[in-house]
Amino acid sequence: MTLASFWPTAEERSFFEREGYLVVPDALSPAQVQRLVDVIDRCGREDGAQPGRFYNQVDILGRDDAFVELVDNPAVLGRICGLLGWNIWVNHVHFNLRPPDASSENYRYGWHVDGGVFSTDLQYQAPMTAIKVGFYLTDLSEPDRGQTHIFPRSHMSERNWQDDFKRFTPPTEKAVPLCVRPGSAVLFQQRTLHSHGSPNLSQLTRKTIFMQWAYRWLFPVDTMTLHDLGQRVEDPIRRQMLGLDPARPKGKLSGRYYPVATDIPLKNRLIQDVGIQKLCELGPAATRHLTQFLDFEL
Repeated sequence: MTLASFWPTAEERSFFEREGYLVVPDALSPAQVQRLVDVIDRCGREDGAQPGRFYNQVDILGRDDAFVELVDNPAVLGRICGLLGWNIWVNHVHFNLRPPDASSENYRYGWHVDGGVFSTDLQYQAPMTAIKVGFYLTDLSEPDRGQTHIFPRSHMSERNWQDDFKRFTPPTEKAVPLCVRPGSAVLFQQRTLHSHGSPNLSQLTRKTIFMQWAYRWLFPVDTMTLHDLGQRVEDPIRRQMLGLDPARPKGKLSGRYYPVATDIPLKNRLIQDVGIQKLCELGPAATRHLTQFLDFEL
């Protein structure tokens, strides 16, 4: 399928822009889910993760191709492109395991927005510059399984997160637990308030992979060690997502700020697959940029 098959619908776009998140069921097949679970379990053994303890690992792209295959997952990338555009890459990936917890007392929900100091250095509400995606590998359709909680519409107004939401503060009735099935992906804006998790009173260990697509001019959030992927990956779209930019002659401007066609092959792919009319749904800036591809009769 082409990326056009997964372009956000008008309803999806409206919901994401208003609520700050979007659930994509069945973004991964059962076989993909099982493969990723097996890879995460192997990584845990290699890292000496303690059974029964929360475990979070960043900088994972170079550890297994199963992670790499997520960077251009069509069901997700199509929607990401429809919301962010084509000058994007993956600048942060991590997975975590949230084992059963015997008690919900004094649970550390860890309410936060993503982006680190990006959200605090700016003197005003941060714009949307990245979309984080959670790939949920565990059945979270029942409550009390360590679900992430989303605070809808929290990106739409200024808020003092530190005062209004202490890290131990339980969810208010307005917070939405992500009760999703295995293989679901959840997109949320980097400025949407959400929790690290919630009490897991089940017998399951919640396993999740988080991947962030951002504009190419944003620095990586983690080390992003790619090992030999630069030599092995040939697909131009996947190379763009991995930040494997073409070499530029000395003295030239950065391709991150002044990209040409070879820097962002995703752009031409979208023009071919999606079409200029739908690409204009990204907004006035995209429309102005795309007019160079139109022929006008005088």
